[in-house]
Amino acid sequence: MKRLIALIPLFLIVVGCTQSAPPADPSVITSRSAEWDEALNAKDIDGIVALYTDDARMMAPNMETGIGSDGVRAAFSGMIEAGLNVSLTSIEAIIAGDVGYNVGTYVLTDGDEQVDVGKYLETWQRGDDGVWRISNDIFNSDLPAAAPEMPAMPMTHVAISHEVADADAWLAAWNGDNSRHEMFQANGAPHVHVLQSAENPNLTGLIVGVSDMTAFMAMLQSEEGQAAAAADGVNWDSLVMLTEIE
Repeated sequence: MKRLIALIPLFLIVVGCTQSAPPADPSVITSRSAEWDEALNAKDIDGIVALYTDDARMMAPNMETGIGSDGVRAAFSGMIEAGLNVSLTSIEAIIAGDVGYNVGTYVLTDGDEQVDVGKYLETWQRGDDGVWRISNDIFNSDLPAAAPEMPAMPMTHVAISHEVADADAWLAAWNGDNSRHEMFQANGAPHVHVLQSAENPNLTGLIVGVSDMTAFMAMLQSEEGQAAAAADGVNWDSLVMLTEIE
């Protein structure tokens, strides 16, 4: 009996160790996250930097991962210089020991105008001094990415005039499916305006925007080009071509 009584305290200790510890109060990191919100709106970049560990990883959109204070400044200095304000809303925050995370959403405004909405994920770490700081920060927009701007194609304009045997037949070749527009587009001439003289209907012409002069001229001189011109009733002896000069 004495041995049994002596074992009871040890049993209670073992049972107590195997039970799950109650979850820590995450408000310690959500309140620190609110300090981040206040610092950005106060245009205090140093206050923002102080909320991160010395080796924090910044994973901002459209940027390489930034490390430490320099990475934090690179990610948020532009927002501050632009005079933007932010409002954070925490969705879930959990602490386990000396680490935790905070997931939420943000709204970015410029005065009364909303310029962005998105989400963020922060991991937090408690330092040796007992202070919680952000160790990893990733955020991105909910808005669709802007389409990349296409470089403008250099364009040379060519004016062509000629007489045709039958103006109606020639004009018909430039309308409908499989028109001459498609043939020109496939050979370096994406833009064509069709012209006709009011005094002489059989005097016709083109204003052609040419992006690839080599391909365009090769098409005109090819068997396909010659056959198309013949089918359209073009009088080659009357053809005059003028090329835009700089």
